[in-house]
Amino acid sequence: MVDVPNGFTAALRAETGDALRAVATYDIDGYETVYCRDDVAGRMAERAPDIHDDLVLQGVGREHLESLFDAGRLHCSVHRFEDLTAFHFLADEYTGLFVSIDADADVRLASFADTCREYLEPSE
Repeated sequence: MVDVPNGFTAALRAETGDALRAVATYDIDGYETVYCRDDVAGRMAERAPDIHDDLVLQGVGREHLESLFDAGRLHCSVHRFEDLTAFHFLADEYTGLFVSIDADADVRLASFADTCREYLEPSE
């Protein structure tokens, strides 16, 4: 699994404020919740196994997307819904980071993504 260093959640909270909903890391075998806001904990527990399965499947299609767009390595995908925006950051094969925020959160996409990438791949 992705090793999330101390300070990661605080860095995300600095970007999102109270809009941060959930943060989880995953690998092919499972996931680990790093942060979950109290009011979404029930929903997270209910939906996380299926979301995990989907994130792993997205990793399978990574090479195809990279080839299709011919724009370098795929770093992140974003899914925007009525209630939330979900970010999927890919690390190594079948590993990554999932972050969700409230849909009405006004975050700067490039800055937010850079914050996540910095913690996901600190050596880069």
